[in-house]
Amino acid sequence: MNKLRGRNLLILLKWVLFILLFFCIQLMAVRMLYPSNVGTRAWQRFYRLKKGEAELLVLGSSHAYSTFDPAVIQEIAGMNSYILASNSQTVVQAYFNLKEALRYQHPEAVILEASSLDDNNNWRYGVTPDRDWKKEANIDGMRFGLTKLEAVKEQYLQENWSYALFPIVRCHDNWEDIATVGSNLAFWSGGIWNFSSFHPSVTFMSEETAALYAQAEYNPGEFVISETNVEHFHKLARLCREEEIPLYVVMAPMYDEYIRSVNYDSWAEKIMALAESEGVYYLDCNRHYDEIGLEAIDFEDAFNGWHHLNGTGAAKVSRFVMEKLQVQE
Repeated sequence: MNKLRGRNLLILLKWVLFILLFFCIQLMAVRMLYPSNVGTRAWQRFYRLKKGEAELLVLGSSHAYSTFDPAVIQEIAGMNSYILASNSQTVVQAYFNLKEALRYQHPEAVILEASSLDDNNNWRYGVTPDRDWKKEANIDGMRFGLTKLEAVKEQYLQENWSYALFPIVRCHDNWEDIATVGSNLAFWSGGIWNFSSFHPSVTFMSEETAALYAQAEYNPGEFVISETNVEHFHKLARLCREEEIPLYVVMAPMYDEYIRSVNYDSWAEKIMALAESEGVYYLDCNRHYDEIGLEAIDFEDAFNGWHHLNGTGAAKVSRFVMEKLQVQE
């Protein structure tokens, strides 16, 4: 009987070791083959922050990581900041990002960049339902755990759960992509410590692009804030209250000619009402061009398109936002 138990235990241990080895090999393969992007690497660097290092946490889409300059935030507010943002991040993702982040950090304040309230409903109804690299980059960056499982369950149809949880299925063919492998090798061999969550544009808007915005006809159509985004905004606000963390909603500035060509007022009013419903301070930078210093003469120098700032524009906006938020404390 003892021999049988010993044999069964040995078999069990072999299976456990096999499973552990399998997941270790898969993890290494994903690290080498995964397409490099800001969202995934923002998570990987976040997990290596020291406890208490993220005193200000910024959530949102590319508007967030191209707008908030940590050096300026440190200068004005004396706070270390981290931008846990990803391409086209929705409030749904922002909520789960905060929930996961709170396992490792307890920020003194949270900023949600308001463009994440724009509706894409997490790509639920596209040509390939639920499957979009922008959402996957954020999900893939999270460590495996209950929050990640909840995020996948909430954001993916059941038939796509395995697709979402096992990125090796999506990137196993990249071994032929020398650029991807080389980039990942450089990142994991030391580049991770130099990674910055701040990614402003490095270009300026061309005269041709600016002219196109100036000539654009007015579009009366309204921006949409989906019910899913509204629901998760309330969840995010409630989570901040429970953790006694001040939450601020900030709309990064967009190019003025673009603002004039769309029904922006309707969208801004919806966001303001949503913020007020939770008692959250809302700051719309598009209402403060002059105070920020985004004068007509240098708009083209601050933007590379209708919504992304370069380093010069980001520094001006970061200074303005932090000075405004300090007054609210």
